[in-house]
Amino acid sequence: MTRLVRSTRLATVAALTLAVSPLALPVMAAAEVPIPRLSPVSDTTPAASVAPGADTFEAMEAPSTIEAAIEAEVSTDVWLSVAQYYEMRHYAPVWTEERAAVLRARLAEAAYDGLDPEAYAVPRRGDSLRERAREDVALTEAALRYARHAHSGRVKPTDISRIMTMDPPKLNEMRFLVRLGRADDIDKTLESVHPQQAQYQRLRAALRKALDSSVVQPPAVGSGPALKLGSTGPRVAVLRTRLDATAPAGADAEVFDDSLETAVKAWQKDSGLGADGIVGPRSLAVLDAGLGGNDVDALISNMERWRWMPRWLGMHHVYVNVPAYRIQVVDAGKATYTGRVVVGKASNPTPIFSDEIEHIVVNPYWNVPYSIAKNEMLGGIQSNPGGYMARNNYEVVFNGNVVNPNTINWNEATLRRVRIREKPGGGNALGRVKFLFPNQHAVYLHDTPSKSLFDRPTRAFSHGCVRVQNPFDFAEALLAGEPNLSGRGLEKMVGGKERWLNTQKHIPVHLAYFTREVTDSGHVVRLDDIYGFDARTQRALGL
Repeated sequence: MTRLVRSTRLATVAALTLAVSPLALPVMAAAEVPIPRLSPVSDTTPAASVAPGADTFEAMEAPSTIEAAIEAEVSTDVWLSVAQYYEMRHYAPVWTEERAAVLRARLAEAAYDGLDPEAYAVPRRGDSLRERAREDVALTEAALRYARHAHSGRVKPTDISRIMTMDPPKLNEMRFLVRLGRADDIDKTLESVHPQQAQYQRLRAALRKALDSSVVQPPAVGSGPALKLGSTGPRVAVLRTRLDATAPAGADAEVFDDSLETAVKAWQKDSGLGADGIVGPRSLAVLDAGLGGNDVDALISNMERWRWMPRWLGMHHVYVNVPAYRIQVVDAGKATYTGRVVVGKASNPTPIFSDEIEHIVVNPYWNVPYSIAKNEMLGGIQSNPGGYMARNNYEVVFNGNVVNPNTINWNEATLRRVRIREKPGGGNALGRVKFLFPNQHAVYLHDTPSKSLFDRPTRAFSHGCVRVQNPFDFAEALLAGEPNLSGRGLEKMVGGKERWLNTQKHIPVHLAYFTREVTDSGHVVRLDDIYGFDARTQRALGL
């Protein structure tokens, strides 16, 4: 803790002590002075007596156990917000005994919010004015620390990965403290700082259920032959239990019938798997993931990443959950389009961030990144520059002009001075259309000629960009509010020269990373941690 924080805290405690001392309230004995109920502080409220200097107060008494308990957690800017708040209140206390009890009870249950209750623990103090002043300040600080963690998270996204460039929403700390001080319902005020998105709230409900000691861990289906229509045995009965697919009246629960096949297909669709109704190795791995005791940790880490998301995703927006290999267009809270995507492989992961789609390019050129040109193309170019370029539909651009590749001495240094691009056409790596949201990672959404990859359950094959299976169907939903653009209109432009089009409105796009999703019915869908970001988040949180 910095000397500034320490001195400011001590000065604030001293001023608060004086504000409720017999000098400030001369008609009451010191032992009878209650911490008054809070009333709104106006500009006409008289200021408290001037606090003694921090050094003087520190010499009078050593720092309390309250200060020691929270020292490891507190940060300068959080504390200074608390100090500023008390100064604004003219050092009127915040917490009556009744209000303090409500706050303590809520903070004690922080585990249900995916947070650590020990981070907000405030030891109870005795009846002396100074001790009660310290407790009042510590309670306010604990409440603000909880609010900051619930609102913006405990970990910075870039601490997990440099390509997680999300910008967690910032809590207006002074506004929160003023609301809390005036609140009749403290629970409601603390609840308001949490993300209100449906998935966050469902994850929190699932966490509460998982932490409830009365909830029995669901059984694992376990390894064995693939389960499909006609299969029999106890594993089928367990599968029914896991999917809440009760056998029809009079039917044998250990027989895989049409009703169970329907339930399996619905679950597979929700989980981003091929909905074939067959529970093979891939489906079994997803179904039984997290049953070894660490599903609570996964729920907590996914809640943490939701705190990094924008509070408002947009009335009309694009949402990509990378571990689900899924893209959605969402309008007024409902998905108007859902499709499959191919995302970056583990060595070239898709960045995680939010931006806005501004441009659409039909018949795009593909500008080959330097890393790909150096690692995957240079050898072939050096052996026969002209032949390699012609065979692969490439051309070379230098100073804005297309040049003959045979006139260039090809090496790594040359690759940095020229630009290799693939000409528009059916085999172009970007397919027939791309959707641009200018960003520091130089990634975007685009078509692809490699359609077979979309049939695979695991689809991490790109160099970082997101490939869309049916781009014009996606565009039709994406451009629903655009007066001059449509998916079908874009499709008619295919063929010929590159065409750039601007959207009239910028459309929010969110590239997200969530390995746990909760369906409307409360079923937890478990997805692979394909980049290890979930494991890193758990480690950073100390889980």
